[in-house]
Amino acid sequence: MDYYDGPLKGFAQAAFGADCCYFEIVAWSRWDDRRLFSVVPIESDEFARIADAPAIARGDGSPVRGLSRWRFADRVTAVAMDALLRRCAEQARSPAFVCLTTGGVVDSAIRMDTDEAMRRRIGEALSSGRISDLRDWRDVVSPPAAR
Repeated sequence: MDYYDGPLKGFAQAAFGADCCYFEIVAWSRWDDRRLFSVVPIESDEFARIADAPAIARGDGSPVRGLSRWRFADRVTAVAMDALLRRCAEQARSPAFVCLTTGGVVDSAIRMDTDEAMRRRIGEALSSGRISDLRDWRDVVSPPAAR
């Protein structure tokens, strides 16, 4: 749904330690491309609806890369997809876990559970409308011995 030198937010299947999920970037280290993502698991039937709706409207089955390119077959589908996106974006502000990726490689993501203080901090970061510098999250992403 959003991309700059790698994914910033979107929906994924079999990524971030979840069968299906919505993800949104919280912080980024541009010099070594480490990214901290808020991850919201979603049901597989919701993911299937998200994956199928744009292809049905386009009629060609080709993958859709950006939200601005999404076209839906009807208004009911568009409203349902918008509601799902808003719900996922709201849940991303208070996730059960975050993932740290290196070089855009989701397969090597490090998953970290969140506590109430971290969820509050993530909510504030996502509400700011900008991507935080990963250095500001050292206490979260550093190995326990380095903290």
